[in-house]
Amino acid sequence: MKEHPDYQEELDRLTFTKVYMDSVIAAQQSDQETLKKRQESTVASLDFKDSSLKYQDMLTHANFMKMSKDQLENLKKLRKKPYFARIDYHRKEKPEREIFYIGKVSLFDRETQQPIILDWRSPLANVYYEGRVGDVSYEAHGEWYEGNVSLKRQYSIEEGELLDFRDIDITTKDDLLQDSLSQNADHRLTEIVSTIQEEQNRVIRADLRKPIVVQGAAGSGKTTIALHRVSYFLYTLQDIFRPEEMLILAPNRLFIDYMKEVLPELGVEKARSTTFVDYVQLITGHTFSVQTQHETLMNVLEHSGEEEAILKMAEWKGSMPLQNVLDHFLQHVKKEFLVEDDLKIAGFRVVNGKKMKKLFLEDYSYLPFYKRKEKIRQILISDVRRKKKVMLEKMTKKYDDELDRALYGIKDADKRKRRVSFLLDQKDAKLKQIETESKKAVRDYMKQYPNASLSEYFTRFYEEELFDTLLEKHLSKADRQFMRSHTLQQLNKNKIDAEDLAMLLYLHANLYGLDPDYRAKKVVMDEAQDYSYMEFVSLKRALNTDLFTIVGDLAQGIYQYRGLKKWQPILEHVFREPNYLTLQKTYRTTIEIMQTANDILNLMDEPLPQAEPVVRHGEKPIFYSTLKEDWEKALYEEFMKLSEKGFKSFTIIGKTIKECKAIYEHMSLYFPEEEIQLVQGQEEMEKDRVIILPVYLAKGLEFDCVFLVNLQEGYESTELDRKLLYVAMTRPLHRLQLWSKDPKNFLLHRVRPDYYQVPDTL
Repeated sequence: MKEHPDYQEELDRLTFTKVYMDSVIAAQQSDQETLKKRQESTVASLDFKDSSLKYQDMLTHANFMKMSKDQLENLKKLRKKPYFARIDYHRKEKPEREIFYIGKVSLFDRETQQPIILDWRSPLANVYYEGRVGDVSYEAHGEWYEGNVSLKRQYSIEEGELLDFRDIDITTKDDLLQDSLSQNADHRLTEIVSTIQEEQNRVIRADLRKPIVVQGAAGSGKTTIALHRVSYFLYTLQDIFRPEEMLILAPNRLFIDYMKEVLPELGVEKARSTTFVDYVQLITGHTFSVQTQHETLMNVLEHSGEEEAILKMAEWKGSMPLQNVLDHFLQHVKKEFLVEDDLKIAGFRVVNGKKMKKLFLEDYSYLPFYKRKEKIRQILISDVRRKKKVMLEKMTKKYDDELDRALYGIKDADKRKRRVSFLLDQKDAKLKQIETESKKAVRDYMKQYPNASLSEYFTRFYEEELFDTLLEKHLSKADRQFMRSHTLQQLNKNKIDAEDLAMLLYLHANLYGLDPDYRAKKVVMDEAQDYSYMEFVSLKRALNTDLFTIVGDLAQGIYQYRGLKKWQPILEHVFREPNYLTLQKTYRTTIEIMQTANDILNLMDEPLPQAEPVVRHGEKPIFYSTLKEDWEKALYEEFMKLSEKGFKSFTIIGKTIKECKAIYEHMSLYFPEEEIQLVQGQEEMEKDRVIILPVYLAKGLEFDCVFLVNLQEGYESTELDRKLLYVAMTRPLHRLQLWSKDPKNFLLHRVRPDYYQVPDTL
């Protein structure tokens, strides 16, 4: 690198950038006089070959830059690696070449407005990711610009030191990617922005005004790419959207903790990150405990009984026909809101009942039922308040006219006196009647409208005869009876199944609507293949937005009893004109590991999209027998060998929680307590520990080395077990070891024998 003709120039540029950043940081923390002296001292200490005056001018402008505390903290972090790339660009309409350095955030000379660092999300930076050296064009603010890229360069900078740089062509681009992929899991996660590939870039920058569905193979980077799309979205539409208006739905809380490593790097840490279960509980305010799909899956894997009926019920509760059934139920409920009685006070018709019915059915049809009811209540209050004065005036005038007639028309004094006294009493009574009835008229009138809770409607759906009428076309009598009795039994225990949440959310959205504090304008759904059709529908109905980024992998659909088997239903029936893109290249694991996993995928009854590994070789997966005495010691020794080779993150994956608990007991004989952690779902993964977790929790995570351990519960040749095994096999970056009594427990007898190694004599 030092022999490169541009070496000194690049070294100077990095030195200047760090000094400029220091100056900006100091500008936020010092008064002007202190800053001026600091800058003079800094510039005097620089030893640039040329352009020092230009640098001095730029440094003196740093004091114009005012930034938030968050921006300042980001700047301090980024000083360690200010930028990762450079392009030399010649605009068609400009005579001179321009040099742009690309980093995670932009940094401008506030006097000249020239970028010192160009944000990776900017339109021009897209040339770096997609364009070739030579003639290029890019779009910005609806206009196209043409030019020529004469140089694309990538840097390796750590702790503010220039380690290496390379000029990019097809070959070196692959080399740079290889370098990135060879790193450990914790480092790769935060550095993906510097190695975004073309197919990933297309996902990030796809039309932001449309929903997007991404079929992404295991290890294709779909999660981090989805988060980068969020970052790009907020950068591009920062005048319209705030991070707080974003909703990121993750498969479990463990995954949310994992994502936290990426979010601050992308500037979207203020986005709401939660699970579907937690979000629905927040929105609806219900207090039921939820049996999650993970618990249902464990019950199925551990053969708890009634599996077939439970799975059939769960599948139906998430299916497309349920939406139609719920809409019919809501039409039935709507009739209870169609009040036609006039509102009368003291004989006066204050409000026309037919008008109220029309308001509910037509004028406010865009609102949930109870919001319409509230609108009508407000109108009634306003009308009563406005017309009360008129009623009082009319009543007063009526009796004043009667009194005048009595006073001047009745000649008999006693008769006149009795008549006047009667009229005065009547007038007083009628005026009091108007006052009294006005106070409670709206309250009494509104009693004609329903006032039920969400749980009451939910229970009604299963209890009323309408249930059988609506479902008889879809389910047998036996299946209906099981669903009804199971759900009502759960409700009696103050419990519901995860599959009930979609229905609860759909009913809540149509009946009550969302609290503004819980709304989101943009939604990201990860591991989307595990969501049911009704969960997509209910979210879209509740949030009333089309701005969804949906990423998943059908091959990893381990909750196939409830999730999607194909993307078509949501592409064709839920969203309007969505974009559909694929990420089939896997950047996570080696060719050798991926070949084994793909052979498992080939066993599926229906063909599923296979991951295409980038050209990165490593050791073949290796099978070890647990029939040998002290196999736990052998596994621990393997862990120690791999640690000595520089690998940092390790996991042991079992099929079920029950299996993981047994594995933990075995491995605790050799691992010190502070080096090993059993994760069952709610815990935060501790750094620098060997994590033991069930396969369903491993989805979306990646580790340097993975040990698949099977003690009692082997993987069978069923669709569910094959998918579970595929998920487990695609977690490692570098090493995969399989530990069991028999290779058949990992279906290795169905894998090509040259794809893995068996060092033991079985």
